[in-house]
Amino acid sequence: MNMIRGRRHPLAYVGITLLFGFAVSIGGSPHQALPVPSQPPQAKPSSESIQHEVTVSLKLVQVRVLDPYGKPARDLEQSDFVVLDNGKPQTITAFEKHFVALPETTLGETKPLPARDTVSLLNRKFIFLIDFDSNNVEGVMKSVNAACEFLDTKTQPGDEIAIFSSSWIKGLVLHEYFTADIKKIRTTLGKVLDTPVVTEGWNSFAALGHSLMGMEALDAQTNVGAGLQQRSASARLSKGLIELAKALRHIPGKKNIILFSRGFGSQVRIPGSAEETIFMDMGRALASADSPVFAVDSTAGFGAKAAKSVLPEYSLQRLSEMTAGKFFPDIGLYAEIAEGIQSATGNYYVLGYPIASAWDGKFHDIRVEVKRSGYKAYAQKGYFNPQPFATLTPIEKHLHLLELALGEKESPDLRLDFSVLALPFAEKKDAPNVLILALIPIRAIVREIGGKTEFLSLVFDRNKSIIASRRMEMDWTEFRGESLAQYSAEVLAPGPYECRIVLRNPETGRAAVGACSVVIPEPTGASLRIFPPLLLCPGPEMPYLNIAGPKTGGAASDVHIDRIFPFPSKGLTPVIVELKPQTVSVSAVLRMIRRGTRETPIDLSVWLVPEGRDEKIAATQDIQNLIESQDVDILYLDIAWPPLPPGRYALHILAEDSTSGARAETASKLVVRSN
Repeated sequence: MNMIRGRRHPLAYVGITLLFGFAVSIGGSPHQALPVPSQPPQAKPSSESIQHEVTVSLKLVQVRVLDPYGKPARDLEQSDFVVLDNGKPQTITAFEKHFVALPETTLGETKPLPARDTVSLLNRKFIFLIDFDSNNVEGVMKSVNAACEFLDTKTQPGDEIAIFSSSWIKGLVLHEYFTADIKKIRTTLGKVLDTPVVTEGWNSFAALGHSLMGMEALDAQTNVGAGLQQRSASARLSKGLIELAKALRHIPGKKNIILFSRGFGSQVRIPGSAEETIFMDMGRALASADSPVFAVDSTAGFGAKAAKSVLPEYSLQRLSEMTAGKFFPDIGLYAEIAEGIQSATGNYYVLGYPIASAWDGKFHDIRVEVKRSGYKAYAQKGYFNPQPFATLTPIEKHLHLLELALGEKESPDLRLDFSVLALPFAEKKDAPNVLILALIPIRAIVREIGGKTEFLSLVFDRNKSIIASRRMEMDWTEFRGESLAQYSAEVLAPGPYECRIVLRNPETGRAAVGACSVVIPEPTGASLRIFPPLLLCPGPEMPYLNIAGPKTGGAASDVHIDRIFPFPSKGLTPVIVELKPQTVSVSAVLRMIRRGTRETPIDLSVWLVPEGRDEKIAATQDIQNLIESQDVDILYLDIAWPPLPPGRYALHILAEDSTSGARAETASKLVVRSN
């Protein structure tokens, strides 16, 4: 018999009811029946036309200007520029200068501008794209080295970088979405060198798929009607970049693509051939998306180039010229490549003018001119009006999802956020071991996002790979009440993870996002182990929604919340991080593993620690109920503390075996709101 010291009180109910055998994808908790049909709700076609707000936004254009001597013009002002949109002069209402610092100058030379202390309208964006199809082991290694040289010597605060690769196995793959965290980008590039393609040889390339973020939507889009192996490497990459360009055109500013490749082959030189047609389409698509290509020939040495039937520069240089980029013929000249890209991208102006949004997807021609004689302006050739979200391609929707889930800047489609919590609860291998719990504000979702949405639950590992996902179509108008607790049990290996739940309207793209992080601890084999508790506060009864599939990653899960954290639902709701002001007590469901004898008593102690302060706030605990089993004991506690001022706290629970001296501790983050 377990001996847990503390007062124990009989609960108002006998035992804990468990619910088993749910076969449908959505199942209710025993706490309250869900008003949902027996099958997953499906989105119904709407006869109503989608209404889009007519808004006026600021169109931003990056402009590179060369003086009559071919050097970056650094002394222009707003009045020196003329912008034509579909041939009509525009009123420039926003203006910025961006220049890389110059070396030490002598009197009379142009001085660099001082560093900006405000947020820029448009920072630089780069995409490192490694072409595995047209490359070898040495080329991949040198490509990574060249990319790291640029990262280490030329990046500036605010630069945003993404990493893609292309292969016959996976198509176009995203390794890292746009981020200003240069350390993160360098780490991701380092992992490319650790993959079997580099360490074991080309035939091991399939193993790459285990650590990459999938872009299955793009792969399906670009390979319809033709087997992947039957399409040439050149055509696969060209088709993939055409689809990517459609998505990139929605991102403001220049998206500079640094392509590491050995070329697109000889077929692109044959007028009228399929490869030449798609190659030209790719160049035009990238140019219209304001995505100049800085093509780096990754072929090592002239002998290797001569061995090919056509020199790489015939295609790579042509692509760079078509997109207003630059071609670098020698992968080994890391410093020169970095300097060339820096010179072409580091000196620019930003011009902004107001435009009215017309949701028709039409193309607008842009022309930027400089009034000074002999000066040449290089800017994007045009842009596309926005179009209804439902008409976007799969890759556009996929990148939109990543922007919502991982983007470091707030998306205009993000209309609402909600609370999510992830609780590790077990240490068994290949079995559910973490509960992801979200408090979804139903009425707010219906009002701000729409009644019918996609439901997407995503778990990202430290490499931003999606390792577990669930997707369903939901009709929130079929649920009663203000809020709903949604949960799922996942199977995760030890390590850190980011969890995201996205509710997205499939017609408008408007979305609500919930986010949290969790660290799954290593199994210890310790004689005493406790896990973070599920905390509960007084609140209205609400339905519990378990989405047990379909999903990818991990094992199928139909574990219900009452099997993990049993508690009486009447009058209690889960605490997901935030506490109401003046909260002085919570209930807690605590899972404990005890190995060996259970005859010795366990002492529990509880306290709080304010964030950033070396202070303990004493708390008391009363044991209300204990459920014993062979694998785990579940304690139901009441925890109380003195009134707390608004702020962030850590709630600590310590368990001690008074005989063996074994100790186990857990801490949960809490936020006491100010109102």
